[in-house]
Amino acid sequence: MEEKKRSSDAVEWAYRRYIKGKPEREASLKEVAGQADLAQQIYDIRNRLHMTREDLAEFSGLTAEAVEDLEETDYDGDWDEATEKINGAFRQWFQNVIIPAAQMKPDDYSIKEVSA
Repeated sequence: MEEKKRSSDAVEWAYRRYIKGKPEREASLKEVAGQADLAQQIYDIRNRLHMTREDLAEFSGLTAEAVEDLEETDYDGDWDEATEKINGAFRQWFQNVIIPAAQMKPDDYSIKEVSA
């Protein structure tokens, strides 16, 4: 006998029972799903660029707490405005940190022996 996927059955039941056919709830679910997708993208890109939340806050003009809230979909502010700031911060980080680091020569990041 094949075992059912209980969690997906429960999700489907809850969706049919509480959301399906109710435009306000469907819109709310769509908004929350969009925010969850944005939150995951922010987290993923920040980590790929080796940024801390504090780095992202500094370059975006947001607070580190706001960045944390965005990544955890807890943000109470304007998501569109915050997304614009985050995108600008990623571009600045790439231009000001990543590109200059890539153009460094080995002598630029090698420790030299200091004579006394």
